[in-house]
Amino acid sequence: MIKQQEKFIWADQLRTAAIVGVVTVHSAASIPSLFGQIASATWWTGHLIDCLARFCVPVFVMLSGALLLRTHSRPLDFYRRRFSRIVFPFLFWSLIYSLLQLAIKSGRLWQMSPSEYLSLFGKQLVQDSISYHFWYVYMIMGLYLLIPVLGKWVRRMSGPALLGLSGLCFIGVFCADLFGEALKVPDVLRYVGYLPLGYYLGNRQFKGNMQPLWLFLALSGFLITVVGTFWISSQHERFDASLYGYASPNILMYSVGIFMLFRNINWGMPSRLSAFISRYSYGIYLVHVLTLSQIKLSWFMQHPLLSIPLSVVLCMAVSGVIIFSLSRLPAGKYISG
Repeated sequence: MIKQQEKFIWADQLRTAAIVGVVTVHSAASIPSLFGQIASATWWTGHLIDCLARFCVPVFVMLSGALLLRTHSRPLDFYRRRFSRIVFPFLFWSLIYSLLQLAIKSGRLWQMSPSEYLSLFGKQLVQDSISYHFWYVYMIMGLYLLIPVLGKWVRRMSGPALLGLSGLCFIGVFCADLFGEALKVPDVLRYVGYLPLGYYLGNRQFKGNMQPLWLFLALSGFLITVVGTFWISSQHERFDASLYGYASPNILMYSVGIFMLFRNINWGMPSRLSAFISRYSYGIYLVHVLTLSQIKLSWFMQHPLLSIPLSVVLCMAVSGVIIFSLSRLPAGKYISG
């Protein structure tokens, strides 16, 4: 097992990179879908930046596997600790997003009674229709339900058995995707393979210099995503996002490579900025879409090579300030995230 202090340093750095990756994906998201409709240089810039950040969600899930599956805890204790950290901030920010949508976008809020709004809010929560990025919260809550049971199994399994379990999960997803919408895989099942994989990669000591392998996986996965998406889209004469999927084989390769490259870097002591972002990453995730809606720079006015990075920096800064300020209020830590 890796040392406790070392574990948290590389994990913090990865968590920081992952949340920056999420903001980057959402800052660049509008460009790749315009394949064939905008200037080639603009499309390629957005496409490359988006592909660079595609490790974000798999890395978040693998970190959960690496850090949460390794220790035993009673299911009720685990659920109480973890869900209190997830659910209360999620409900708070869901309420904020819902109120703003109804008050500003549609104006319906002012025509509704409190009971009508609460009924609508409940339906929005059940249907996951409040904001596009909340899918991740529903998914991670589903995975957390599995962790106490899954942990008992994986801690007894050998390395090859863990890789086999992860492989079966991803093969199942790949086969199901061949049927398209006719066999839609729930997000919890789509990403569950990353949990045992993260446990294996995050806690195993590999012999010899494995960095060339991790670099090969990262570069190969990235290039397959970049070139493959362009080629498939060219064949279909429209944008095809099939290789963008977080559970696709190419993104799996890319994410494993990034995960292990970060794990094997000698980071030393983490910077204050990285520690801050890692600590408040969940809150930043919850609020960043709201922040982007207000400060995102238009790539119509400025080249995306400039507008996307600036949007990411501004969004991270503003979101971090919002979450930190909220956490300093009385009981704010329970709702800030």
